[in-house]
Amino acid sequence: MYKNWWFGPIRGLIDKSGLYDTSYLYRFLQKYFKRMGGKMYRKMTVASADVNSGAYVLWDETASDLPKAVVSSAAIPFIFPNQKWSGGRVEMDGGTVYGTNLVSAVNRCKEIVGDDESKITMDIVVTQGHDIGSWDDRSSRGTQLRFKEVKEYHDSISDIYTFKQAFPDVKFRYYVEPTGPLCKALEMIDVTNKTVTWPMQMQGRKDGNAVVQLGEGTMFKKMDEWNESPDLKAQFPELT
Repeated sequence: MYKNWWFGPIRGLIDKSGLYDTSYLYRFLQKYFKRMGGKMYRKMTVASADVNSGAYVLWDETASDLPKAVVSSAAIPFIFPNQKWSGGRVEMDGGTVYGTNLVSAVNRCKEIVGDDESKITMDIVVTQGHDIGSWDDRSSRGTQLRFKEVKEYHDSISDIYTFKQAFPDVKFRYYVEPTGPLCKALEMIDVTNKTVTWPMQMQGRKDGNAVVQLGEGTMFKKMDEWNESPDLKAQFPELT
């Protein structure tokens, strides 16, 4: 997926826009989509942020260079390099601007069902939970990643509830978030199966099954209850 630059991360820090080289990921995705014959069987959207303008950029399966769009969406600031496009455009991770992009999910569904939002069922799976783990890496890099981790979680929950209120006819079915920390901050780019990715897969299976057992809509009802909490209203009357 990625490798060190020549001379290692120090070159990424001094001479590149990211610590690690993701040209390997780009080539991997090129081969992957080529094996698929250039065909996508699902509607999809990935997002990036235009470094020059700050605009939120959406890419779908019709993108002229889908592998590069995916790499742009995955260009975590400081860790992975920005992606340069023709016309001087430079793209980085879309999470820089917006967290859980549910609007695009509904819009892509509408391409199939039209404006009848009652025909849309939404399941949401996020990778950050209330227990986001201890903070062990107190270096500048670790601090930056911890800030991103905490901020993204709270922004994501706020975005999801606001979205739910804006689309009352959509059926919100399952909301899955980790019941424990998936990994430490810097392990999020580690693809070691035995110690990182496999335990996360098992955690996902466990949490997904638990949410299904609770029943459809349970987590979204809890969001409503939290929003109606008297304690919350007393502390933040502007939310009511």
